[in-house]
Amino acid sequence: MKSISHGVLIVNANEELLLCHASGSPHWDIPKGGGKLTETGRQTVVRETFEECGLQLAPEDLLPLGCFAFRPGKDLQLHAVLMARFDTHACVCRSQFADGHGQLRPEMDGYRWAAFDEVSQWCAKGLATLLTRTLSLPTILRQLQALKRQPSNVGRVA
Repeated sequence: MKSISHGVLIVNANEELLLCHASGSPHWDIPKGGGKLTETGRQTVVRETFEECGLQLAPEDLLPLGCFAFRPGKDLQLHAVLMARFDTHACVCRSQFADGHGQLRPEMDGYRWAAFDEVSQWCAKGLATLLTRTLSLPTILRQLQALKRQPSNVGRVA
């Protein structure tokens, strides 16, 4: 049985995607990780984003995108969220791992906004293919923008 990793595409109105540099890797990634038994996919995304970036997301702001084949033993359940562009130096990784020498290192050690058309040059081939061929980042941005313009139903009587 395949494991499932839960990730989020954090995009801004400038057609950019937030990428995190995975410590010890030449590649950049999105906030993602495995869920705990008691978590929903949205809850996992919120937790992982806080741990890996220091960003607090609201579960109700997440647009579900679906589950995609990612690696031979792992699928990737994706969500997306629209955020205002911010200085990535404000991001902080709170999760750590022990490297090959037993030293604790942050899981992510850098952050950047990447233009949608630059994603392939920063991400590993599998993630880049998913983000640029399987999915359409411009279409996801338009969907998120449309959701932001819809009036809230809070407090309305049907």
